Parts: sequence; structure tokens; C-alpha cells
Amino acid sequence: MSSNVSKERRDNLSKKINNIKKYIAKSPQDENTSNMLTWLSEVEREINSKKFGLVFEEHRESIDEALETHLPVLTENKKLFIDNGEQVNFLIEGDNLAA
Repeated sequence: MSSNVSKERRDNLSKKINNIKKYIAKSPQDENTSNMLTWLSEVEREINSKKFGLVFEEHRESIDEALETHLPVLTENKKLFIDNGEQVNFLIEGDNLAA
């Protein structure tokens, strides 16, 4: 089962932001530290906001690994041949990726 790579990245970034916030909170407080905390909060809000769209996760599926060593080969089934004159049509049956 694959994991949610985007969620893992968001969680990792949130942890880093929280560590930076803790460090800034321990530092002497002035206008700059206040601004940095505000900016970090904005970044964190953006990271955790809902995203819509098509996302291609960076992970390999089992079919990717199988295709590296076992390439599908199409075979003709003569029993299913239909003489259609000079027209040649093919019906390919199988898994979408292999077919």
C-alpha cells in the first residue's frame, strides 16, 4: 500500500516550522522576531490549506517494478480472427497498462 507523500511532506515542513518558532520564541523579542513568527504562521497556513488538482505522487507502484523485468508480449489468437477484407483491426485485451 502506498503512502500519502504530500501529507508526509506537509507534516515534515510543519515540524520544521514549529522548531524554528520555538527557537525564535527563545530569542530576544523585537520587531524582527515578531515579523518572522508572523511570516512562519502564514507559511504554515499555506502548507496546511486544502489543495485541489491532480497530483502525481513520487512513489513506485508494484507494476512499475514488475515491468522492469517482465515486459508484456502481445500474442495473436488465430481463433478470434475475422476476415474483414483489406481492413485490419485489432482488439487488444488485457490490463490497461500492459495493453
